[in-house]
Amino acid sequence: MTWKVVSFPLIAGLLLLKPVVDVVCGFMLIGGLVAAIAFELSAVGPRFPFLQVAGLALAFGLFAVLYQLALMILVRD
Repeated sequence: MTWKVVSFPLIAGLLLLKPVVDVVCGFMLIGGLVAAIAFELSAVGPRFPFLQVAGLALAFGLFAVLYQLALMILVRD
């Protein structure tokens, strides 16, 4: 019973932030990958950190998946 009382505000906050997290993470994932590929193909500079930028973009996608997984686990109870 105590866990439900404590977890309710946490779950409510996570559910309210879900649309914002989805939009921001989706934009950063797609935009980051497109920017990384565009800068890599354009040969702007001799040392563009393609793997770091692509990895950061993929990390936003992973964060969105982990956020959804955490919500599923918390709401299931």
